[in-house]
Amino acid sequence: MNINLNDILKSIKPILIEYNYDKAKKYPIKKISIDSRDIDINTLFIAIKGQSHDGHDYIHEALEKGSVAIISSKNFNQECPNIIVKDTVAALGLIASYLLDKISPSSIIGITGTNGKTSVTNIVYNILSTLNPSLKTFKNYNNLIGLPLSIFNTNFNEKHFILEMGASKSGDINDLIQIAKPNIVALLNASEAHLDTFKDIDNIVNTKGEILSYQGFPKTVILNRDDKFYEIWLDKSKHNKIVTISMTTKADYYLISSDKDYINIRTKDNQIIKLINDNYEPYIILNLLFSIAITMEAGANLENIIEGINSTKNISGRFNMLRGENECLIIDSTYNANPESFKANIDSLVQMDGTPWLIMGDMGELGDMALNFHAEIASYAKYKGVEKIFIISKYSDVISNAFGENSHIFNDKKSLINFIKPIIQKENNILIKASRFMNFEIIVDALTTI
Repeated sequence: MNINLNDILKSIKPILIEYNYDKAKKYPIKKISIDSRDIDINTLFIAIKGQSHDGHDYIHEALEKGSVAIISSKNFNQECPNIIVKDTVAALGLIASYLLDKISPSSIIGITGTNGKTSVTNIVYNILSTLNPSLKTFKNYNNLIGLPLSIFNTNFNEKHFILEMGASKSGDINDLIQIAKPNIVALLNASEAHLDTFKDIDNIVNTKGEILSYQGFPKTVILNRDDKFYEIWLDKSKHNKIVTISMTTKADYYLISSDKDYINIRTKDNQIIKLINDNYEPYIILNLLFSIAITMEAGANLENIIEGINSTKNISGRFNMLRGENECLIIDSTYNANPESFKANIDSLVQMDGTPWLIMGDMGELGDMALNFHAEIASYAKYKGVEKIFIISKYSDVISNAFGENSHIFNDKKSLINFIKPIIQKENNILIKASRFMNFEIIVDALTTI
């Protein structure tokens, strides 16, 4: 990082309350952190008050480890540069926005959607990294705190920033685009998730649509013509440059054909991209379409795209196929779960050669509809041909009743693992899926450690 304390003061001027250490304005800032355990010399420590911990309680620890200055919402009477602001989370965003202006990358890409954000972000990053230095969202840091922290990882030489934008309530995406000011955005989809805060799908559709807002300059908006909400999002995009993709009809970027060997995609300038079909499911091809459209709009060519896609590996916890007990196939989809992604994974599972089994846990944040959605997934799995279901859930009885015969309920992971291990056969394909808080990766590890 190549800034000083004066840059920080300029960036947070709208929310600055007090600063009385003028002699330190030229102090170099090499790193910005909100974690007192992650402090090096010349680190700026920003105290964030969270649900479980208050960063203000760790200021002295940060100073002892080498922090050169502190941003806080109150004075802690310490003889060091202390910048007092109205809101330390807002300070994160203002500093991140200032850094992006200072770096002036050729493309800032915002990606949102209920499903597929991380996969598309990674593919786009891999493609654009073959063109120029690029930065992507760190881990799953895609909210008001995480997005600025991702930007703080900059080396100041990146030409492309690829930023995932998540939302758990209305207004979240709008706040994120005010920080990043993306000139290319992609809205992948919208489906039921975080219903405890969103309440219904209409609010999710509108919140995801915030990424399409006109910000005083015409950004490039990438939309899927096949999406059931396409017309709504198209209307919101009318002041921007609209680029379309499709799996079923002509668009700026669209699928021409797909067979067991190759996928053929036509681009906006009439080029044909021919990719080896590595057993890609439809949702993966859709992610590739989005990624190709995004990167070509950002300046990538066919060689960049093919090299980038070939370098993309499976993401742990996102339909990652592993060899398991008795040489069965374990499909790790433990990273997250909502009704739409669950159905897509079941569709992929039942298309594989072999006997499909499902280990199912809770889908989180579905509000009052949670019970209905869990029953719906069980019924869908049965209808599609899943042979057995193994359940750990607070909705176990409902799931079991909806699935019917060959459903098994467990109180904990250990008992499920002990039950299923001796009965697994080579022909079994076992999908393991639940929301992240269920920690079902423990089951994955147990069934793939032979």
